[in-house]
Amino acid sequence: MKKIILIAAAVIVCLTAVFCAAACGDEGDFKPEDTLSYDQYMYYFGKTEELEAELIGVNKEELFISDGKVGTLVDEVRLSLRPLKPAMLDKEYTYVLTGESGTLSGALSKDNFGVTFAAQLQGVEEIGKVLSVTFTDGEGKVTEVALENAVTEIDNKAALQIAAESFKAEIDAALAEGDFNRETYVKLVRNDHDPEGGFYWFVSFIADRDDYWAALIDSKTGEVISTRKSTAAEDTETVVTTPQD
Repeated sequence: MKKIILIAAAVIVCLTAVFCAAACGDEGDFKPEDTLSYDQYMYYFGKTEELEAELIGVNKEELFISDGKVGTLVDEVRLSLRPLKPAMLDKEYTYVLTGESGTLSGALSKDNFGVTFAAQLQGVEEIGKVLSVTFTDGEGKVTEVALENAVTEIDNKAALQIAAESFKAEIDAALAEGDFNRETYVKLVRNDHDPEGGFYWFVSFIADRDDYWAALIDSKTGEVISTRKSTAAEDTETVVTTPQD
């Protein structure tokens, strides 16, 4: 029961994030990839007792507008540092991102909320497989963090197809009426409530704030953990659980 509640909470958190950016897919022959307005393809994660580090790559709309079309897409790779101790928030940080065939370096800037430091990166693909990131604060303290690639067995493209199959009846019905009219959002999320909970793909087909179909998919097995369908007239949720021994 606890696992079901945590998974349901993850779905709600993701839905809250994506509703700030609704846009819709083009008419015509339906291909899920043609309706993407947010497509996360990279996620590296690492943690020490003092900080968390993330490297996220996303292809997303430059400007989110609910206009019935997917707007101009831009690629963004973002490195972030989240201090776990309050005293670390008052410092400045530089980074060295290390890959198998090179490094990238630069300075981090504090975000608008004042709790995370981040930098937009260019040329990550040129350093090969990402291995680690080293942070240096303004006092010269150096912290190296090994980075784990969370995009493994099931990638963003596979997750999209799994979600499309889960909502095949709804998609077919929409196409039969002549217009799919939805944007698609694909994001890899981490189960912060359970250290052993792993990562899940969150995929949502969104018409607007009150009309969406969402699925949470295990990133290792491809199992659809839960689905949620909401319209102005109905709101239903299905949670799939594996019997415990």
